[in-house]
Amino acid sequence: MSLRFSPIASARRRNHGGTFSLKAVDLSDLAEAASPVTVLDDFRVHGQPFAPHPHAGISAVTYVFEDSEGNLRSRDSLGNDVVVGPGGLVWTQAGSGVIHHETPADTYELHGLQLLVNLSAKNKLVAPRMLWLRGGDVPEWCNDETSDRVRIVVGSFEGHSSPLVPAEPFTFLDVLLRKAIPFDLPPGHNALVYLVGGAIRLRSGEREQKMAGGHAIALYGGGGCVVIEALSPSHLVILAGPDINDPLVVGGPFIMNEPGQIEAAVARYRSGKMGYLAPL
Repeated sequence: MSLRFSPIASARRRNHGGTFSLKAVDLSDLAEAASPVTVLDDFRVHGQPFAPHPHAGISAVTYVFEDSEGNLRSRDSLGNDVVVGPGGLVWTQAGSGVIHHETPADTYELHGLQLLVNLSAKNKLVAPRMLWLRGGDVPEWCNDETSDRVRIVVGSFEGHSSPLVPAEPFTFLDVLLRKAIPFDLPPGHNALVYLVGGAIRLRSGEREQKMAGGHAIALYGGGGCVVIEALSPSHLVILAGPDINDPLVVGGPFIMNEPGQIEAAVARYRSGKMGYLAPL
C-alpha cells in the first residue's frame, strides 16, 4: 500500500482567560492516522495558567518556536528544573508517572508547540525521565540555493541527527520552506504535518493535496516519499513515529491500554509514588 493522505484538520482557536490562548488541532478528525501523537496545540502564554500536574503512559513534549519572545521553564518531581529558549525542546517521558510544571521563565510571551506522544504497551511503565535540548544544540540542514531550512529537533534528516533520543523512535522537524523538500516515511509509521503559516502542496505518486496555514494533515499507509512544496514562504512542523495499534484508554492526564492501568496510575499518584512538586 502506498503512502496516503488523511482529511485536513483545522487548528481551532481557544482562549483560557487573559493568560493563555492556543490553536488546537482536533486529532480525532484524523482518527488512527494521528498515532502516536494524541495532542497537538500551538500555544501562546503569559504567567502561570496551570498548576503542577501528573502524567503517565505518554511523553509530554514542549517545543519553543524560534519567534517566541519568552523562554520555557520546566520542572518535575524527579528534581529537574531547566530553562530552554527559542528553538529549544523539553521531552518529559512520563512512563510510569511523574509530576511536572511548565511555565514562561520570564515576563515575555511564550510561543510553543505542546504535544502528547503515546508510548507503546511495552514502555507504558518505563522509568520517568526528562530530556531537553537547547536551541543552539539543534542540528540544521540548509539548502543555500533555495533558502530551505530544516531543524532536526528529534530524529534524522538528510544525514543530520538530533542528540535527543527518546525511548521510542520519533521524528520532529521544524521547517522553513521556500521551495521544496522530500520526506521519507518508513513503513509502519505515521506522520503529521502541521502548517504554522503559509501555503504548501504535498505530492506522493499521483496523490496531491494543498494546505493553508493553521491546518494539519496525516500521512499514513505503507510508507513512501512525499514532496512538500511551498506555494508561498511557509513554516511547518513534521512529526512522525511508529503507528501504535494498542488499545487506548484515557483517564485525565493518564493514557494507558486498559482501565485497570488507569486505576493503578491514579493510586500511584495519590500515594506519592510519582513524587511531589511544590507550586511556584
